[in-house]
Amino acid sequence: MPYLDQSALERRYGADEVAQRLSMLPPGALDDILRDAGSMIDGYLASRYTLPLTDVPEALVANACAIARYKLLGDSVTENARTQYVDAVAWLRDVAAGRVQLQQLAPVPGNSPATVVMSAPSERVFGRSCRP
Repeated sequence: MPYLDQSALERRYGADEVAQRLSMLPPGALDDILRDAGSMIDGYLASRYTLPLTDVPEALVANACAIARYKLLGDSVTENARTQYVDAVAWLRDVAAGRVQLQQLAPVPGNSPATVVMSAPSERVFGRSCRP
């Protein structure tokens, strides 16, 4: 399931900005950019949520737009777009780590932050001393 489309980008950043950049790219480039952004997001979400998502929270759409815009601007990226991209990736890392939970979505069983694995050290079997 795609997290965004061209109209989502245009609503957030303006149709003029999107059209201007698309005019400099080959046909189909936007589809590739949107697919790349979605694949990147899926990489972060896969450890916490069952994919594809049935409902896409608005926070995820906003961060997907920031990622796609950054990729769309390419060499012409602005400092604002770069900052939004870095923030979006940090947010996705927080989602993957369980510090942020997507609204209305249930995590994959066994991958919640409440799942704790504990280990205890065992006694040393081998040592450096060579006592007879």
